[in-house]
Amino acid sequence: MSGNEKITLSNDQIEAEIWSLGAAVNDLKAPDRDGVLASVILGYADEAARRAGSGYLGEIVGPVANRIAEGGYEVDGTTYTPVLNEPHATLHGGPHGFSEQVWEVTDVSPTEVTLRLEWSDPDGGFPGPIRAEVTYVLEGSSLLHIVQAACPQAAPLNVVSHPYFNLSGSLSPVGDHTLQVFAERYLPIDDDSIPLPEAPSPVADTAFDLRQPQPLAQVMAADDPQIRLVGGVDHAFVLDAAQPAVDGGLPVAAVLAHEGSGRRLTIETDEPALQVYTGHMLADSAIAHPTGGPGTGVALEAEGYPDAPRRADFPSVLVRPGQTYQRRTRWVFSAR
Repeated sequence: MSGNEKITLSNDQIEAEIWSLGAAVNDLKAPDRDGVLASVILGYADEAARRAGSGYLGEIVGPVANRIAEGGYEVDGTTYTPVLNEPHATLHGGPHGFSEQVWEVTDVSPTEVTLRLEWSDPDGGFPGPIRAEVTYVLEGSSLLHIVQAACPQAAPLNVVSHPYFNLSGSLSPVGDHTLQVFAERYLPIDDDSIPLPEAPSPVADTAFDLRQPQPLAQVMAADDPQIRLVGGVDHAFVLDAAQPAVDGGLPVAAVLAHEGSGRRLTIETDEPALQVYTGHMLADSAIAHPTGGPGTGVALEAEGYPDAPRRADFPSVLVRPGQTYQRRTRWVFSAR
């Protein structure tokens, strides 16, 4: 299957390359403190590399992002059992999820593009059919994406962009970045990366206390049982301390910064959680830019809670007929 389209959005500050395969942000260029543009998001050189890749680089994942534990979930008395693509979990919608599809480009301008997907799970693990749409908009030094989805029957929906950032614009690993996440709580996980029954838990007195900026190298090397469990950070943070929206914007969830280049990324979102994955398991030699391999990008995914379809104590991701799922996330770039 082919037909991948590549759309370039640009203004006088930043530039983005959007692919219809996976509705992915394949490249995003932002200036450093000297005004030099460079790639700040991991991406591929060609379609074949993306199809062979396993990292979900910049793709829209769904219909339910993150993990659903094995055993399925129930909606109105019907049990759905998504196909596993991990030993004990369905990750990012499974093997036929949104990220594997070629989306239709429906509208495009120099600074905006909309892509649409009509999707039914061939394995029946998710209700359907689902209509999803994502619009990417360049606004000054930011890229906004708006995701919408609906289904004629009740369905769990958690449709998410999955970018990996490296603000150095070079081969530098992300350990020299600092990350601040406005979260009082996070979701500790078990051996299968499924949130524990007692999740969420306070970040205080743990390696997950990112309420003030912390060097990622220090966080990844912390002597914390949850860090040791997965070899780094691959956890959802509850955005219960997100900074209030200003001037009609969205609440501020996190700030990623790189001192060497001066680049700074502020993530604004109306999502309830932010998955932070330090890329320690990245092993995709086909990553073309800025670099590839373990620890060369940090994934920051604004989303609903992992395993929410199975957890009545988590914020619901169930969308009923007649309702439209809509979420907004903005990546704001600056340099100093």
